[in-house]
Amino acid sequence: MQHRGRSRAIIQLNSAILCAVSASAGCAPDVVRWDDESSAAVAPASGVPLVVGQEGLPTAGTARMPVALPSGTPICAGSLVDAHVRGDTAFSAWWSPRSDSGANVVVARSNDGGRTWRAPVIVDSTDRGRSGCSRTAPGIAADSIDGYVHLVYFLVAPEGPGVFFSHSMEGGSMFHASVPIVYGNRASAASVASWGDTVAVAYEEPNAAAPQVWLAISHTAGHIFEQRTSVSSPSASATRPSVALRGNRVAVAWSETPRGGGVARRVVRSGTVRW
Repeated sequence: MQHRGRSRAIIQLNSAILCAVSASAGCAPDVVRWDDESSAAVAPASGVPLVVGQEGLPTAGTARMPVALPSGTPICAGSLVDAHVRGDTAFSAWWSPRSDSGANVVVARSNDGGRTWRAPVIVDSTDRGRSGCSRTAPGIAADSIDGYVHLVYFLVAPEGPGVFFSHSMEGGSMFHASVPIVYGNRASAASVASWGDTVAVAYEEPNAAAPQVWLAISHTAGHIFEQRTSVSSPSASATRPSVALRGNRVAVAWSETPRGGGVARRVVRSGTVRW
């Protein structure tokens, strides 16, 4: 379902609830009670799914890619992402380029593990950017508890560029109007995870002087994101975040490079979400 003409009043209200549209405004520091670094597991490599195990600590998941690619719209190279839920039910999301050099966010559903796909659904067609397929891939999560499908992505919306969130409570057949996570000009990668009504979005803060990873938390299945906080160290550049949830346990992983240069490494941080 296409969504056009978001209400500026609603956007301003959501932005106020998120503390501010810029990181410099600051938020409550106790969104997550982080573990000591000594208790953190080794971060999965970039591209390997991050999960929270039964013991509450982060670990590497198993990637399950589609057996066959969805058809029905063109797919920007490198933008296809995949999520599985409840056995063979799978969802894929991607950017589909338009003739005006913009792109639509698209999702398709498979009921046989990715062998065949339903007709793709346009999640958001409001992009006003002109970067074609040169953009960060969306992030997708499908919840095994309630079956909801959650999506995050960066696009140039009519009211300004930023990281946006949309979800489907109808099994991917339609998506609700998007809500902003944060506004900012820098194209930002983002990841989403859910556990029932709790939704977590890890994203590159688009307003920071150097790339930093932040975390937004919703306790209302993504209708409103009530909390957000910085996650990565301000002494390093942090990119390519991924996030995982299990109960009230959250884990965030990212790629980190020291300021001034140095060897990049994959970092993970885990903790307990405060209610």
